[in-house]
Amino acid sequence: MTQGRQPLTIMDGNPPTCDFSTKTKRGVYLSKSLAFVILVIFALALVATAFLVYNFAACPRTDQLANVTKYELTHCEPKLLVIPLTADSNKTVVTTETTTALVETTTIEEIPTVTDVRLPLNVKPDTYYLKLTPYIFEGNFTFDGEISIVVTVKNETKQITFHGVELTYHNIKLLKKENGKEIKILSRTEDVPRQFQILSLEEPLVAGKQYYLNISYTGILNDNLHGFYRSSYEEKKVKRWIAVTQFQATDARRAFPCWDEPALKARFTISIARPSNMTTVSNMNIVATQKHESLKGYVWDHYAESLPMSTYLVAFAVTDFGNMSDHNFSVWARKEALPSAAYALDIGPKILKFLEEYYKIEFPLPKIDMMALPDFKAGAMENWGLLTFREIAMLYDEGVSPTTAKARVASVVAHEIAHQWFGNLVTPAWWSDIWLNEGFASYVEYVAVDAVEKTWKLMEVFVLNEVQSVFKLDALTTSHQISVEVGNPEEIGAIFDKISYGKGSAILRMMNHFLTDSVFNAGITAYLNARKFCDAEQSDLWGALTNAARERKAFDADVGVVMDSWTLQTGFPVLTITRDYKTGVIHFKQERFALVNITSEDQKSPVWWIPVSYTTAAEKDFESTRPKLWLRGERSIAVKNITVSDDDWFIANIQQTGFYRVNYDRHNWKLLVNILNDKNRFQEIHPINRAQIIDDAMNLALAGHLDYRTALDITSYLKHERSYVPWKAGLVALGYIDIMLSKGAYYLEYKRYVLRLVGAAVEEVGWRVSAGESVVRAQQRADLLAAACHLQHRACLEHAVRLYTNWMLSPNPDAYNEIHADIRSTVYCIGVQTGGATEWSFAWDRFTVASSPSERELLLSVLGCTRAPHLLYRYLELSLRNDSGIRKQDTVRVFSAVAGSAIGEPIAFNFVRANWQRLKDYVGSVSTLNSIIKIVTRRLNQAHEYEELQRFVNESCSELGRPVLQVLERTSANVAWMQNNYQTIIDWLLKADKNGPAVADA
Repeated sequence: MTQGRQPLTIMDGNPPTCDFSTKTKRGVYLSKSLAFVILVIFALALVATAFLVYNFAACPRTDQLANVTKYELTHCEPKLLVIPLTADSNKTVVTTETTTALVETTTIEEIPTVTDVRLPLNVKPDTYYLKLTPYIFEGNFTFDGEISIVVTVKNETKQITFHGVELTYHNIKLLKKENGKEIKILSRTEDVPRQFQILSLEEPLVAGKQYYLNISYTGILNDNLHGFYRSSYEEKKVKRWIAVTQFQATDARRAFPCWDEPALKARFTISIARPSNMTTVSNMNIVATQKHESLKGYVWDHYAESLPMSTYLVAFAVTDFGNMSDHNFSVWARKEALPSAAYALDIGPKILKFLEEYYKIEFPLPKIDMMALPDFKAGAMENWGLLTFREIAMLYDEGVSPTTAKARVASVVAHEIAHQWFGNLVTPAWWSDIWLNEGFASYVEYVAVDAVEKTWKLMEVFVLNEVQSVFKLDALTTSHQISVEVGNPEEIGAIFDKISYGKGSAILRMMNHFLTDSVFNAGITAYLNARKFCDAEQSDLWGALTNAARERKAFDADVGVVMDSWTLQTGFPVLTITRDYKTGVIHFKQERFALVNITSEDQKSPVWWIPVSYTTAAEKDFESTRPKLWLRGERSIAVKNITVSDDDWFIANIQQTGFYRVNYDRHNWKLLVNILNDKNRFQEIHPINRAQIIDDAMNLALAGHLDYRTALDITSYLKHERSYVPWKAGLVALGYIDIMLSKGAYYLEYKRYVLRLVGAAVEEVGWRVSAGESVVRAQQRADLLAAACHLQHRACLEHAVRLYTNWMLSPNPDAYNEIHADIRSTVYCIGVQTGGATEWSFAWDRFTVASSPSERELLLSVLGCTRAPHLLYRYLELSLRNDSGIRKQDTVRVFSAVAGSAIGEPIAFNFVRANWQRLKDYVGSVSTLNSIIKIVTRRLNQAHEYEELQRFVNESCSELGRPVLQVLERTSANVAWMQNNYQTIIDWLLKADKNGPAVADA
């Protein structure tokens, strides 16, 4: 975040061309009479300025609106106004009248930093009546606000404390609701670290009584993509401005004074002033529109009172977008982009209907709007009744967007609609349980899309995207619990990570499987009904699920006892299964899985309740995912009654439903290597478990639990694998070795080995895209072609270069592009990579004129594929300029693109170090900085590189908290890996290279 307030007069972000030199210039003399005249003029100017400040300090900024005249407000005392909305409606809007009088002299003090950031509970908001007038024109990005908050006093107090950041207060009044009598405010104190505004009162407020807190203020339409912010886009070469919101987690306080904590729900009645040629959208439906009483060309949109909701879910937007509707479901986008919202409008109502049946609770609001925004830092946001998205996450262009983009839109739409119940209807009491929101929505998005788009089989992909993906972060000792205590806004922002999303969703899936669908769904419905319109903690969910399980006699343990072992402990277990081949006894032992050696006894001690499902070579039952035995918080158990032949393999964790890794004894691993490498029998194992075996083996080896030779022997089976999920798991697991070896002398041997594996699969998927192909098939083609070309597969390179060159030679490349959208990522990247400045400039020119969000995003990624250092530096430089066409939301994508190669990553890291303060000032977001640091340090694996990183962190960015500690730990693990495993890997690759067939096109 940017610190402090932005000047209201900055128009384009560029510094003024002023001469601030203090050097005295010679040869200029003033006569006494001229000096006297200048002095008089100066004095008159001071008087005039004081008069203008007094009269217009609280008035709307109207100077640059040609069709709006200045006006004055003549009433200086605020009072409650009741404005009827419609002739036949009983609903009213309560508001405060703006005044020109400023608040009496106010005390503003900065209180020392504290750890307790929770608001006092003496006063609770019940209803907000909010009126906002944003000024959306270049050079005056501000808004005026008037708010009346009905508060109830819980405990007698002489202070009112609420949140407010970057707001200028003009008038504050406190009135008794029962008789309108004013309570004198002695002072206002600003607690800067906690973002509190504290009102000290002359007399105590009475417990049980209600009061009106009336405030008029001015805020900033910032350009940092949080709070109430401005955004722009060009249409028909005209720059257009809009104003939109993003309040999660702690930014509603930038738009209006409030009690900005999730548990402090209230009802909201919102009115927004807008130019008559624009539209507004908010959480609820419009109930009245009326001419603005003072601003020419402006009208008021008055919205219905909301249901009780948290401040972070409040949303509104002022735009000139177009919209399409299907009954109570509408989509909004730039008029030129609106046709691309058709798929979102098609699938949105289907997902809504499915989730109403899934939750067994009707959607409680009268409508849903979904809006695609040109600038949006998050992927999407679940504001109640008004879902906001990055354009790329909501718009899909048939023939321009890749097939995989369709699945992305469906998943994100499903994720945000899932939140309308889990998060909006029932909200976590505090951010420590944000996983209840994000983990559940991340799980249900797969369930919902799988139900609506049955042919995609997205539940299989869940294991790749959520389970295996989050293992990497949770294997660090600097990971965190799912339910973790957080305080300041930076800490809150840091837990919106893979632990809350991916691990949260993975343990919910695990619970669904051991409870069964019927028990799980019944518990979820009971939980939502019991806590609707209120807040909740994870114990509330555990209680509802326990009751549902006991009613159906489906589970004999307390769900809370089981699941607290997963949510209140950091990390996850590795379950080591050792078979005694003489006695038939099978031993199960758990310990925490970590990338580095854990020395602390506290970190070694965690134990989990582990559900163990399994099958054998004789059974081959990969459909029964309910556990056959449990480790009930026990470190180890021995089981005697499992029948399995000495020469039959044993596989645990069916379809990887449990959130843990599995290790075996050496003989069982040998049996698995043999069955997988038998091209006629490997499919006896379920594809998800084939993916699990590869991912577990390679990561067990990475952490020192398994010999790398065994793990690599398993990967050799991929040469006859054709299913997507195991192939993707293999590519990801081998990708770590790729990164570690990419700067070394034996990278050629690695490339030759992986090329032998991918050759047949690449030939099978080919370059030709058939009509109606599945999303999974499209993703498999994209991944395999990208891998082949990355490894310099000759035929792959030649084909990609030919397609890119033909596109460049097209007389109108922006109108005609014969490269299929599903293969463009590989073609564009290779075209830029193998070319020079001409090819790079061609891609840049296409980016500057592209209108499709998917094409723009793709081009941003491939521009980092060049191997020319000067072009990579140029690209990074362009990403930090407001006038380049690269939006601030895409800064991370640029750094990721540049750092995606062994050549680009040190360039990106050096650029970050050299431009750290500039980068901080530009992005204005701690989470964005953390993402960039993580991206540009992925390949560091030498001791001196770790020392350089540690020095940079200590000197420049130690305040970034846990995420930067995770970067340090990961780099330390890379260094240790090189020392412990490098030679073993090289020896194995040299042996494989000697024994393997020649690769003709490598």
